[in-house]
Amino acid sequence: MEGGPSRATHHTTSNSTNWDYSDHVGYFSGGGAGVAPHLLADPFTGEVAQFLPADSRALALRNAGDVRTNRTGKYNIQIEWVFTKGETVDGKTYNSLEETPMKPLPEIMEWLRSLGIVDRWPGGKPVAWARDTVSLSDWIGLGGHYGHNQVPGNDHVDPGPMPDIFRAGGKPAPKPTPVYAPFPGRSFFKLGKTHPLITELGRALVRAGYKGYKKGPGPTFTYADKKAVTWFQKKQGWSGDDADGYPGPETWKRLKVAKPKN
Repeated sequence: MEGGPSRATHHTTSNSTNWDYSDHVGYFSGGGAGVAPHLLADPFTGEVAQFLPADSRALALRNAGDVRTNRTGKYNIQIEWVFTKGETVDGKTYNSLEETPMKPLPEIMEWLRSLGIVDRWPGGKPVAWARDTVSLSDWIGLGGHYGHNQVPGNDHVDPGPMPDIFRAGGKPAPKPTPVYAPFPGRSFFKLGKTHPLITELGRALVRAGYKGYKKGPGPTFTYADKKAVTWFQKKQGWSGDDADGYPGPETWKRLKVAKPKN
């Protein structure tokens, strides 16, 4: 796995000639092992099979150019729901997972939350058997739950309309504790200095309400960043040398600058 926010991707088997859970287990354990998901789940019986460990990639997605979608995130749990639009169970026809009992969902959600997968659909909850592709930047940068129909580089339309999965499995996963970067010292901030921490400084200023960047922020400390820092310092009621555009310990503390990921 390539690291980053953890996520789960939901699929349906969509096999118009076979809705049998056991047959699908046999397929993914045998000839289909090369494309097996992490989990195979039957929404009617509650049965679940696991074919891969959580920290291994599955091969249920196509790449999006150079982005290896199966490896995106610390975890990218692929879940195949044994379901086909229009299947009949006990005399009743079902057209979406939303209409099924989703019996194993509470246990699955508890496990996903234990892996740090947050209760969120970055692309919105799937509501139709149709493509609804998210941007590549959202796919890479936002953790949570995705439908196969939302993954860049793919053309599938499953899983179709989904239920409110976040009501299942008890309490939501706790939000991760933010990791702030320690103050690097005043001498770190020189015009022309390039470092990932400069980008995070600019992002913190934008979060604080600064709207003066015409482009960026970027990794090089420029007059634009100095102007932005001055704005923030004056916003604190400071003046003179205390609002010179160069971060000091207190400026840094109040901005809550995130630690760069790389």
